[in-house]
Amino acid sequence: MADYTLDNDMASITYELSDREIYNDVRAELGFLTTDTVVDDDADYEWNQWTKYQRLPAPGVTTFEYFTATLVTPLAWKYAVIKALDDDFEPYGDYEISLIDTNDPNVKATEIKNTGSKYGSITYTVSYKYLAAEEVTHEEQSYNVLNVRATDDDSILKYGRRVLPLVWPQGTNQDDMQMIVNAALAKYKEPLPTLRVSFQGKTDALATQIFTREISDTIEVVCDDLGMTATTFYLDSIAIKDSHPLNIPLCTWGLTQQSAIQAAGWFLIDTDSIDGAKLIA
Repeated sequence: MADYTLDNDMASITYELSDREIYNDVRAELGFLTTDTVVDDDADYEWNQWTKYQRLPAPGVTTFEYFTATLVTPLAWKYAVIKALDDDFEPYGDYEISLIDTNDPNVKATEIKNTGSKYGSITYTVSYKYLAAEEVTHEEQSYNVLNVRATDDDSILKYGRRVLPLVWPQGTNQDDMQMIVNAALAKYKEPLPTLRVSFQGKTDALATQIFTREISDTIEVVCDDLGMTATTFYLDSIAIKDSHPLNIPLCTWGLTQQSAIQAAGWFLIDTDSIDGAKLIA
């Protein structure tokens, strides 16, 4: 429910629509720590590596390549992209690649999706770490970066690619970050209308609203001329001045329409934390 309702009989309303705040390719990086079992310096510790060159899948298509560790059960896996080129031999970045698990701990797969509109090729390496002989080991922590991304093809087609980078502190997990990225994409993939609303405090009720409303309040706007029925906006700016010599306050509000994701809202409950008799209110 909005904090206040305003209609066009009470105020002068100007409607504006701008594409400056559109983002349709939302990317985030998350730093996290992994713990690896490391063999002491005198141990026989090795990496086995494949270098893979392949064609990128067609635009919008995802392909998988499988890699099997045949020597021993791996202690860790990693991959690295060497280069990706389009068919004109220009650097190409509209793709996604990740190393994913399979049902076999000795088998990993690369999942590659072409998110752009061109054809091309990619060269990358996949490696796994193993112990050639049992020796004394210890654990070491290493810092890694996880990339999460969400795109909207319809918005990209209409407005061009608009990239929004997000950086989150260490400790956020992948699922939570993906949810945040998806929410940002839902909010920014289409332009949000803004209103400029001007009115006088010619009644006690209007004067009260002028001096009591605060930034981020929700304002429900009804405007027959714009075909707007009970549309919710956020109050972004407030400007007040005196209309001398009448001494009636004049107010101008800047409003931004509430997006669908803001209207719905979201939160996450970890069910492991609420086992048993708990009351949520």
